Amino acid sequence: MIISMTGFGKASKRLKKLKISIELRSINSKYLEVSARLPMAISEKESEIKEIIGHKISRGKINVMLSIERNNGTETAMQIKPEAVKEYFKLLVNIKKSTGIKEDIKLEHILKFSELFKGDNSDELADYWNDIKKIIIAAVNDLMKMKSKEGKVLEKDILLRLTSIEKKIDSVIKLSGNNISELKRKMMEKVNNLIAETKIETDNNRIEYELILISDRLDITEEVIRAQSHINYFRNNVKQKELSGRRLNFLVQEINREINTIASKSNNSEISQYVVEMKEELEKIKEQLQNIE
Repeated sequence: MIISMTGFGKASKRLKKLKISIELRSINSKYLEVSARLPMAISEKESEIKEIIGHKISRGKINVMLSIERNNGTETAMQIKPEAVKEYFKLLVNIKKSTGIKEDIKLEHILKFSELFKGDNSDELADYWNDIKKIIIAAVNDLMKMKSKEGKVLEKDILLRLTSIEKKIDSVIKLSGNNISELKRKMMEKVNNLIAETKIETDNNRIEYELILISDRLDITEEVIRAQSHINYFRNNVKQKELSGRRLNFLVQEINREINTIASKSNNSEISQYVVEMKEELEKIKEQLQNIE
């Protein structure tokens, strides 16, 4: 199943005294990375929020923005902890004395300590946590809808390119059969000319055997069968419900390997051209797969 790693989701709801809003933005990443901007009052819930997102999303860099407003339109108020401010100021003074730093202690230094602040009505927000979780889940579901929609666009493009590769493989198969027969004929002609010029006795059976060996080395049947098998497996994985980004990347590498072998075995300019075109399509598929979860 193809799901894009990029997307945007949001959800909001008015509770008794508050309006909770959440936005999720997702971009490409090899692993799941979640960063959150939360009000201080629920900052300790960050790990739980990451867990909620992790249940639905396996890869991508997710940015979470959660805001809480009172129903009168003002942001949830912040309060200072006076005792904490005094303690941290004393700490900075002691550090200054022990290190011999001459710089004056400024407000910006004290503000580095996040423990100085507390959200207003933290207990009240804790009471709303179950409702907030539901809003987060709604935002994740909204994000997944967009990711799935973009995934369908990627799927359509990838499958079209895969079909193009299949058609080129069919053309290569036809050319390869003619190529081997023609090569065998030319080699037999050269051998006969050489025999006629040198007037030496030859073992025709031995010559025929050597030509068969050369033909076998030029035969691309096995590579074509494996490439077609990988393509069929690729299509099946695209249609399955489970996420298939990593597996599809592996299959593309295997298809590319078989195409490279076909190129090394073929001594034909038309086949070489088809190989170049197939590799171009594969490169474009690889680029698209970088966007898939």
